[in-house]
Amino acid sequence: MTADVAEITIGHETDGDLIVVRPVGKLDTLSAKTFETYLKNLISEKPATLLIDMEQVDYVTSFGLRSLLIVAKLLAPSGDKLVLFQVNQSVVDVLKISGFLKIMQVAESREDAKTLAG
Repeated sequence: MTADVAEITIGHETDGDLIVVRPVGKLDTLSAKTFETYLKNLISEKPATLLIDMEQVDYVTSFGLRSLLIVAKLLAPSGDKLVLFQVNQSVVDVLKISGFLKIMQVAESREDAKTLAG
């Protein structure tokens, strides 16, 4: 399944009990709501921990951060998590400056993300 809007393309696959989401493009004002809705639809069908492959996301604004936070909070009551992995340095810088590295789980690789997901 994929979705396209403005400057982002989103796809996903399952990996056991996990869902691996692959956004490509920018997570900004124009695309954040679509990204958030995509993730909400995934977890409404089957609640699961989400691993977000950020390798192809080169830009994140506060709207994108907000969407990630909202989805992480939706997952928390069920014990599921949202784990980012393969985050490029410019996005890591945004996460660091915004304080999101203290509240979001970030891993180097998919395997590390699976370990964090428990």
